[in-house]
Amino acid sequence: MSICGLGSGATLDFVNKEHANLDLKDVRLDKRAKHILQVLQKQLGSCIRRLFTNEKEARQAYDFFCNVKVTKERLIEPHYEQTVNRIKSSQSRYILAIQDQIRLNYTHHPAKHDLGRIGKTGKTIQYGIIQHSVLCVDDSNTPLGLMDLSFFDFSEFETEIHRDQRSVTEKTRRYWIDGLNHMRSRLGKDCSTPIITVADREGDFYEWLYPLVSNKEAFVIRAQYNRATGEVFKKGNKKLKTILDESPVLGEMEVTIQDVASREMRALRLKLKATRITLPVPKHLNKEQTQANQYGAIELNAVYAYDGEHEWILLTSLPIENQEQLQEVISIYQSRWHIEDYHKVLKTGYQVDEIYLHSSREAIINLLVLASISACRLYWLIYVGRSEVEISADTLFEEFEWKSVYVYFNEPIPVKAPPIATTMQYIARLGGYKPSKRAQPPGIKTFWTGFQVFTPIAHM
Repeated sequence: MSICGLGSGATLDFVNKEHANLDLKDVRLDKRAKHILQVLQKQLGSCIRRLFTNEKEARQAYDFFCNVKVTKERLIEPHYEQTVNRIKSSQSRYILAIQDQIRLNYTHHPAKHDLGRIGKTGKTIQYGIIQHSVLCVDDSNTPLGLMDLSFFDFSEFETEIHRDQRSVTEKTRRYWIDGLNHMRSRLGKDCSTPIITVADREGDFYEWLYPLVSNKEAFVIRAQYNRATGEVFKKGNKKLKTILDESPVLGEMEVTIQDVASREMRALRLKLKATRITLPVPKHLNKEQTQANQYGAIELNAVYAYDGEHEWILLTSLPIENQEQLQEVISIYQSRWHIEDYHKVLKTGYQVDEIYLHSSREAIINLLVLASISACRLYWLIYVGRSEVEISADTLFEEFEWKSVYVYFNEPIPVKAPPIATTMQYIARLGGYKPSKRAQPPGIKTFWTGFQVFTPIAHM
């Protein structure tokens, strides 16, 4: 079993770290799919020509992705099954199901066909694919895998009709609802671990909040709109921000965030407020839409965390009766960074926005699916490698692999295998990381660069 290929035999068990071996149970389509996944995990890229320098293998890979019998559903379903097993066998108090989207811009690749609009830059229309992901992590922030993966573009929807005249099933917002429904369907009714849906401001829309509340789902969603409150929508109703401003301060909490400009970690002291609110049916929903979906006013909790520079308004179904519960809501929302980092692995590590297949949209999506599965494993490895000291390096690496970095850096080779975190730090150093007492943990790009060097070093 080799970490350079992320394994050729055994399973990536995200939960039981005593069996944290890596195999290909997440893909069982055929030998070709497994071989491509192994190469993806070894090379950490998505360009076929870079992955397969052998002309025959490159041609076989192209033929595989273009084969009409190869579909994203068949490729990803085994991974869903493995993620469900990890969730059900987890001993966590809850599982976070984090939803988000990334846009993959293929505008400058004219050889690609069937690509739709994904946005505009000035007056220039951008073409590509939007990927909607549902990533699950446990209460200790350990990644468990994907529970839903969808691909779409704006050209699939009738935009000539005003958005207010279209139902939610005719808008791109439907994928947030679909992600929740698909996850619940895959988990079944025998899942005893609570699932908490987490989303950023893009998830703040009534058509999603209503089924979440109606079905008694647990959720934490950052508010995007300063909504009117009340049983029914009418002029003069108090806005959400006004109600929170008038609420008393219930406590304070220290959080650590990364500064956008300097990329440095900053500690903030946030004041906490919370209240129970009622949201009416929005006025943009017409009578037919309201009656067809049986929409009505919904009650939920709002948590307000702020200082002089930052503020978060979070909509949630979780209890807010004391300061400890408020802090847990904030901490759960902060865990949303997992999907940001996961998408960074996809775009930075696997460079999925540079896929160049002279074929159909379906072929591109097939490659995106395998890259997403592989990125999920790499993200778990990076996360564990930043902090895990209990897992021995020989659990995930071959002996010649973990020893190779000591040879490269001309350091004494330990008699026993070091912790996985030690080996991962050496790999980060190969990517340019300089460890020190004040240094922040190595980032995803650093690890990716390090693995590009580590693979040939180990095999040499």
